Amino acid sequence: AVAQHMNLDGLDAAIGRSSRQVLTVALVLALTGWTGIYRLIRAEFMKHRVREYVRAAEAIGASQWSRMFRHILPNVSHVALVQLSLHVVSFIKSEVILSYLGLGVGVDQVSWGTMLSEAQNELILGYWWQLAAVTAFMAVFVTAFALFTDALRDALDPKLRGLE
Repeated sequence: AVAQHMNLDGLDAAIGRSSRQVLTVALVLALTGWTGIYRLIRAEFMKHRVREYVRAAEAIGASQWSRMFRHILPNVSHVALVQLSLHVVSFIKSEVILSYLGLGVGVDQVSWGTMLSEAQNELILGYWWQLAAVTAFMAVFVTAFALFTDALRDALDPKLRGLE
């Protein structure tokens, strides 16, 4: 029972260390990636703030919160969604590159970057399919995510729905 308890402590320590590495990578990417999205959404908000439908809502007495959430946000949300999806794809690529270089998540974690690093070692021995599999799965995931985001943007964009 004592030996099992010690193994569980080691497992808890490994999970804690690896989750800290993942959290660190996620925080670094999030802290460096939000400014472009903020600037674009702020510019879109300022552009929509002076449009006729927002001025009309102001004229009939709509509150600032109502104008912001009922009139402006639906017309800006598709821009935010597209930018967030582009950032998710670039964050995935950044994590892969950092992990491949050994600066991201640890070797004991499952990551496309660590898989690429291990596949590179196997490529020397002639096992090319590991590299091809990792690359194919990354390409399929990124493409599927981009298609999903495009469909979501089409569903949320008021101009495409004819509501503006």
